[in-house]
Amino acid sequence: MTFARYRDLPLLILFLVIVASGCAGGETSASAQSQTVSPSSSQTLLAWNPPSNYADNAALDPYRDLDHYEIYVREDGNFTDTDLPTAVVAAVKKSSATGGNPGGELLESEFLLNNIVSFIGEGNRHYVTLKAVGVDGQKSAFMSPVVWDKI
Repeated sequence: MTFARYRDLPLLILFLVIVASGCAGGETSASAQSQTVSPSSSQTLLAWNPPSNYADNAALDPYRDLDHYEIYVREDGNFTDTDLPTAVVAAVKKSSATGGNPGGELLESEFLLNNIVSFIGEGNRHYVTLKAVGVDGQKSAFMSPVVWDKI
């Protein structure tokens, strides 16, 4: 049985986090919009929570049922189904053995937006959204876009 939409995707949390690369203690701050920081000392992180239910409320196993996420960027917030993704991120990534973790798979839930700066327009203000894509190829609706003031 397949499902056309993921129920929890409207509940995905999209936010931008400024991670200061030279900051003691590794502190981060989260907000709906990016903060103004020096481009040489920061990276902008897009983060989300994977869905756990389909549109009909049936349980979704993100390790088994999700294939990837598509990240979309525009200079306005008017995303359409004809837009092409700017980046694609695997839903599950391999993890190496560290500490007490023997390795295996981890759910992907973040993406460094700085990786796509060379693929987007010249303007400083952009809107970012994503879609989840199941192993069956079905896509979710767009998430509510967030504002990215790239530096």
